Amino acid sequence: MNTDRLLSGPIYGIMWLAIAAVYIIGLFVPIYDADPAHHALIALHMLETDDFISLIDRGKDYLDKPHLLFWLSAASFKLFGVSTFAYKFPSLLASILGFYSTYRLGKLLYSENVGKLAALIYATYFAQFLANQDVRMDAMLTAYIVFSIWTLMAFVRTQSLGFAMAAAFGMALGFSTKGGIGVAMPLMAVGMQLLFEKNWKALLQWKWLLMGVFFLIFISPVLYAFYQQFDLHPEKVIRGMTGISGIKFILLGQSIERFQGEAWGGTGSNDPYFFLHTLLWAGLPWAFLNYWSLIRSLIAYKNLKEVLTPGIIILMMIILSMAQYKLPHYLNLLFPYLALQLSGQLFDLPSKHIRWVFYFQCLVVVLMLGMVTYINTYYFPIPGVINQVVAATVAGVILFLSLRQSPLFLRLISVCVAGATITFMALNANGYPQLFNYDAGYQFAQSTRKEPAILDSFEFYNIYSYTFDFYTQKIHPPLPPGQLPTSRWVMTDAEGLAQLRKAGVKIAQIRTNQHYHLSKFSGKFLDPKTRFQVCERRYLIERY
Repeated sequence: MNTDRLLSGPIYGIMWLAIAAVYIIGLFVPIYDADPAHHALIALHMLETDDFISLIDRGKDYLDKPHLLFWLSAASFKLFGVSTFAYKFPSLLASILGFYSTYRLGKLLYSENVGKLAALIYATYFAQFLANQDVRMDAMLTAYIVFSIWTLMAFVRTQSLGFAMAAAFGMALGFSTKGGIGVAMPLMAVGMQLLFEKNWKALLQWKWLLMGVFFLIFISPVLYAFYQQFDLHPEKVIRGMTGISGIKFILLGQSIERFQGEAWGGTGSNDPYFFLHTLLWAGLPWAFLNYWSLIRSLIAYKNLKEVLTPGIIILMMIILSMAQYKLPHYLNLLFPYLALQLSGQLFDLPSKHIRWVFYFQCLVVVLMLGMVTYINTYYFPIPGVINQVVAATVAGVILFLSLRQSPLFLRLISVCVAGATITFMALNANGYPQLFNYDAGYQFAQSTRKEPAILDSFEFYNIYSYTFDFYTQKIHPPLPPGQLPTSRWVMTDAEGLAQLRKAGVKIAQIRTNQHYHLSKFSGKFLDPKTRFQVCERRYLIERY
């Protein structure tokens, strides 16, 4: 064993403390007026109505994703109160499970040190930090899938009934988060490894049948909920259709719809290289090393110790790239295996090449820090000289300590982790919070806390804001098309305001905020000189 590459001692714990600080700060960054706030409102509806069977989106039946995230969010609201922290906390717990499972899978396939490094790499991918700040299904799904793969491989190695039950539970968690992908991906990954090992005996174990039975038992709450909401009510109109089976949809239809993209549009559908170039930013600071390590392993395929990680990476890249509906966060599913594959290659790399990898990664980190410095000094300056000095000092100390590590392999890892944590700490502590100055719904919700009576007679007109409803903790279903508001207070946009005036609505006062769809960044929005050119106005109107 190369003792120069052992990951132990205080520095390993210090790196995890720095990572933990970034994730904890992210728990308190407001949620976006997109999928995160949308999901939070479905959970809030469950809590308010005490109906944990039905998925309801602004008064209408919601048929897309399974129940687990909504159940866990509602339970967290019940425990901690309705807040940003409560919504994000279950995803962070799932991510911790994912980090641990990656470590255990690496230990099983390679060695303890490979597993420890892989967990660090997985935890410091840019898009993994983002998945715990901009919380959707991805952090949970990724964690449950790698947990399932680890426990499946442990079951294959040991034939332990406990690991069989854990694997069934893990796949059920994945299925209950986002459907069939939570089952298919673990089975494909482990299946490829068994073929590689020619371990036919493992496939003939009766415990696989028992695992399947328990999997069905574990997913039965989700199936029951879909049956109650949809199968028992064929008269419900869902996307213009009746006779919809919720069970059929979640077992098969949901995954097919996503792959075909017909119901969701063709985001990225014409770009077969979408995920290859998405990795360039989503995988920072490790992205270029991921390309290198995968190519290196393919060139030396005869010497591979395992095919689970390169196999599932390549197979899922092909499947995702063929899909007609692509989003950047789908790539998150591959992070544990990219991390494991890279970790294994780094430990296998001759010592004479480590120095060149170190120099290259220093360049990557310098570019990352240069970009985040520009963001926090020009795009969204850190307010106050004292705060600026503190931020620079903390970043400097972290970098200084990382550069003093020895041997060189440990310095390489320390610098990469330092670059990742400084970058996202700056974004979580300053950059992202400042974005919410341009979420009118969030800003109106903050001001409404001082005037709670507004919510007693309030409606949206021509727009909707998930963040307003979430942060006021009151759901306001949108008006039917063509119907004018009758409440005293109305939130609308410029077009809606013009329509109200044309209809003769008498207005006592108008409050206004800048608004921008924060899920769709653009250069003009980021640049303070052109930001207001792409922002629109949202209005909170009091009627006579």
